[in-house]
This record gives sequence, C-alpha cells and structure tokens, in this order.
Amino acid sequence: MRALQHLRHMLKEIAQDVETLPAVGGAVEDLERPDFEEREDQALNEEEKVFETIFERDPSGPPRLYRPVPPLKRTEHHLFRYFLDGSFRSYFLGTVLENERESPVHYAQIGACVLRREDDGSVRREALQIRNILLAGKDRLSQEVWTKLETLAQQAEIDLVDLTERDIVSGVLTDFDLRNKAAGKVRFAMHKLEAEIIKEILPQLSQEQWLVVDGSLLFEPTLAQLGSGNQIKPVVGVAKNFRKDPQFVFGRGPRAERRSIYKLLSELQAEHRTAAFSARGGKVVFWYVRLREQTYLDYPLMGVVKVELANPSQQPVPSDLIDKISRALVAERNVTPHGQDRRWHAHLYPIFLSERAVKESLFSREAVQQFLKWR
Repeated sequence: MRALQHLRHMLKEIAQDVETLPAVGGAVEDLERPDFEEREDQALNEEEKVFETIFERDPSGPPRLYRPVPPLKRTEHHLFRYFLDGSFRSYFLGTVLENERESPVHYAQIGACVLRREDDGSVRREALQIRNILLAGKDRLSQEVWTKLETLAQQAEIDLVDLTERDIVSGVLTDFDLRNKAAGKVRFAMHKLEAEIIKEILPQLSQEQWLVVDGSLLFEPTLAQLGSGNQIKPVVGVAKNFRKDPQFVFGRGPRAERRSIYKLLSELQAEHRTAAFSARGGKVVFWYVRLREQTYLDYPLMGVVKVELANPSQQPVPSDLIDKISRALVAERNVTPHGQDRRWHAHLYPIFLSERAVKESLFSREAVQQFLKWR
C-alpha cells in the first residue's frame, strides 16, 4: 500500500496549487474497450492494407493457401516453455483546474508476467514486474505545476506519463478528450514494460525453448530487439483479436485471387493454417491458425489466432518452421478457460494464467478507491 500512500500525498500536494474536481465517489475504474486490441493491430499496420507476398519457402513445391497442422503435443516436442502477458487497472481520479487550463488525472497499475512451463506441465513464475503510473496532460498545465508533479513522482517512485504526448497506441483514439486517450497511454506503457521483460528473458531462450507473447510483436522496441542479427529469435506473438479490414492476394497474373479476411478465414479448417504473408517489407511474417471447429462457435472468426514472427533476414521463412510453430499452438487449445474469459475460444491457457498472475498482484479496486480520494 506504500505506493498508494505516496500517491495520496502527491494529490494532496498538487491540490495546493490547483483547483480539483474529484471523480464522484473517489477513483473511478476505466473499463477496457473490447475492440482495442483489434484497433491496435489496425494502427500498427495502417500503411499496409493488401498483402500479396507469401513469405515462406517449401522445398516440396509452391506455397499453398491452406496447410494442415495437426497438434504437436508437449509429450512429443515441448516447444513452448515461456509465456508472457501483461495487464493493468486504470482509474480516473478527477480533473485539475488551473486558471483557463484543465487536465484529467488518472492513476494506473501496469504489470507483465512470464511463466515457465516444466516438462510435467506445471508452471512457475519466471518474472513479474508491477509499476505505478500517474497520467496528466503536460500541455494542459503550467510548467510550474508539471515540474512539481515530476518532482513528486520521482520521490514517490511513480512514473509520470504525459497524456498529450502522441504514441502509436493512444493515437488509435483521435478524440480530443484526454480522458478517452488515457486507456491508450496506459496500454502503451504496458507494452513498453512487456518489451523490457522480453529483453530480460531472451538469453534463456533457444530454438528448442520458445517464448509465446500475447499480442503483436510490432511494437517498438520489441520489434527492434527481435529484428536484430540474422537469425530468427525464438519468440512468437499470438493475437486473439486482430484487424478485420485487410485483403489477401493469392497467385499471380490473371489467375490471382483476392480474398477478404472473412473469406480467407471462413474456409480455414480446424487444425489448419493459412500461408504466411509478409509485413513491413519482410521484417515480420504472419499467418492465421484455426484452433477449433467452427461448428461449435458463434462466428467464423472465432477460434482463430493471428501469429507473428520477427524475421531479421527478411528472406522467406521455411515452411516447416511455420508448421512446427502452428502445430504446437494447436496443441495449446486445451485446457481452455471456458466460462472464465470471453476470449476462451482463442486463448492459450498458460497466457491466461500469466494474465491472472498480473491481475492478482495489482491493487484491488476497493483499495484504490479507499486511498485515493481528494478531500
């Protein structure tokens, strides 16, 4: 609770220099938008809408649009050893008023956790980091007030984040209202923390011990870390939610066929993957894997994950490596957190456990609301 005590002191100090309009009832938790991951994926790939380069090589013949990937069970080949996910809780504390200026103030806890899975299937915590951040609009406050916030935050070991500074995540929301941008800023801070964890874990990985990261690998500095050198790093990104607007071209010349993502995935059978496509000029390859039969799901895109692999050489990736990764992912579909998460159909259980480990380490909503009240 020390962080909350420090933060309460900060709020008391800053209230001496500005007027405050507290949130009714104290801290109000910001709820996550269910489509934010999809909108992030769209923002990260804004420049690319049509994908026509199949970026894999198969000695047995030309690439196929769909390939079978039967489960590669852990007892056969234990490929995935580490699993990373991040989570956060964010709260609107109120608004500070300084003459004609005003800014919302938010508090958030962000966290990231890596779990390691042993040969018997048990998991243990390999790394866990939790950070406290305070968010306000630098351009909406005087330099004196912002400097005081910086000093207080440094003393309290709390990260101060500028809501008005643009980044790839908060840029998803074009609203002028800074309160609406807070969720993007918090997510961006979480992704930077995940990048730090990836850097910490990289030395422990090998081609026989891979790390699965929840979400995209296109965030910097993650992509820079994984895109250095000439060899593919044993890290794969798996997204449960992804953009729905890209078009895919298969074949060349007059016989080339263009498909929307709906068409592409509606014909993707269970335990199959699509061909791997190039993004960012070959720096990343991505493909889709169907984990579950469509028969038991409500929507054709349910049960499908998007998979990303950083590709330092920018040369086509061997099909057998993509197959192996995909087969291992299909085997991860059980156990499933059915009934515990609305994304159960595309969730990997160790990722679910990593996310839960972070959430269990964050302050409860009741604790935050009790401590953080402007009088």
